[in-house]
Formats: sequence, C-alpha cells, structure tokens
Amino acid sequence: MKVHFIAVSQNAKTGPIPVSIIERASCWPSCAFYENGCYAETGALALHWDRVSRGSAGGPWSEFCAKIAALRPGRLWRYAQAGDLPGYGAEIDGALLQELVAANIGKNAIAFTHKPVLGDDPVAVENRCWIAAAVKAGFTVNLSANNPAHADRLAELGIAPVVTVITRAYARRAIRHRFKGRPDKWAETVGEWRDRTASLPRFTPAGRRIAVCPATYSDATCKSCGACAHVRDAVIGFPAHGAWRQVEAAMAARDVPAGESWAFPEHRTMAEVLAEETATA
Repeated sequence: MKVHFIAVSQNAKTGPIPVSIIERASCWPSCAFYENGCYAETGALALHWDRVSRGSAGGPWSEFCAKIAALRPGRLWRYAQAGDLPGYGAEIDGALLQELVAANIGKNAIAFTHKPVLGDDPVAVENRCWIAAAVKAGFTVNLSANNPAHADRLAELGIAPVVTVITRAYARRAIRHRFKGRPDKWAETVGEWRDRTASLPRFTPAGRRIAVCPATYSDATCKSCGACAHVRDAVIGFPAHGAWRQVEAAMAARDVPAGESWAFPEHRTMAEVLAEETATA
C-alpha cells in the first residue's frame, strides 16, 4: 500500500503536525462521498493524493511505520488526511494495520474510516474486529458517519468513537479565497455565529450529544484541539465543506427520510461537551 508521510503539515486545518496520505485504492467505492463530494477530491490535497496514488510520491508501508515509530512519545499526528485504513476497497488489511498500531504505541493518532462495519457481511464483521483491537491498543480510529442517524448506528457497535458530517449551516460564515496567497477571513463574529446556530439541534436522533469541530468556527486546529485522538462519548460533527452541495445531497440520500432534517439544535462547543463528560466520569 502506497503512503506518503509529511513530517510537518502545511494544512491550515490540522496545524503543523505530522500527517499522511494513503493511496486512493484504500477507499471503499460504496462510501457515500466516494467521487461524490469527498473533501480530499478537491483543491491542493487532491493533487497530492493523485501523486501518491500514481506512485510518484510516498513510499512503502514499512518505511512509513518506521517513521511513525520514530516520533517522540505523546506526539499528535493525523493518519490519512486523504485515504482510509490500509487495505483495498472495503477490506482492512489486518497485518498492515497491526504493524501501524505497534509503531504508534506511545503516540496520539487521529484516524477516520468509512470502511463498512455494519451488518453481518463477513468483511464488515472482520473490519469491526480489527478496528476494536486497534482502538484498544491506543490507535484511535473514528468511525465516520454519513449523517446523525448513521452515527447512532455506528455508536451502537461500541467499538470506537464516532464522527459525522452535518449540514453546512453549523459552520461559521467565512470569506474563502480560492488561492491561499491571502488568508480566509471570518464573515461573522463568534457571537453572531452562536446566535445564528442556537436553534440547530445538538443531539443525534437517539440522543447522543453532537460537538461541532472547533476548526469550523474558530482558529482551532487538530494540533490545538486533539479531541479526535481520544475515545469519547460525544459525536464530533463536521459541517459539510468543499463540494458541500454534493455532500449534503449524499447525506440526505442515505438514512434520513425525505423531508426530515438531519441538522441538530441546541449546539454546544466541543470543549463544553468534553468538559461535561470529564466531570461526570
């Protein structure tokens, strides 16, 4: 499996932490966002992803794992800012994942997966086993949901923390510059954003609390937040971005009945949600 390791990311969302890009073949073609609005399929990241997938950038898995093993203890890093867990298509390559989990011991990884884990299909059953073992060993894999109803189904598995895509309305409005020679600027204050989103739901249909990713309404980054590197009860919500119209259409087309909103009211920040979890633990 081809993989590119970047020691210090230039990605504004992650902040200056180590990141990796995994070849496109690692993605499950039946993912709701595969060639249908996935954020990694647009912009500069898409260009890097194509190079890795063609083999013109990156290197072998064993070399990648050696670099992860060499990171200092406690180092936060992002696995697969494009791509998925090792393995082609729907399947997880357990041997490769175990190699990475061993290399990650003592570090704090942020990882996500859209590979299938629901149902009795043998691939989904095996994927659940590999993911549960990885999380137990300290390699945090977040199960990625298409929408809040899907997030509930994933959370019911009890094997890993869950994240979900939510409507773009949750994101703080900003002026985005196509070419990043100029920085993006917020188009509303935090107070205005809070007032505008106050009526949006903050729970999944089954009552799980949603914590909106702080990078979508503040200057927070993965480096300054790090919540996705930890097991938690809260479902972290990522407002649709990039080709957001396609993303929202893909979300609505899946598990949400026609005419039923998949937005969430009563928003609270991630920091507030996690602080409450800590206080009640």
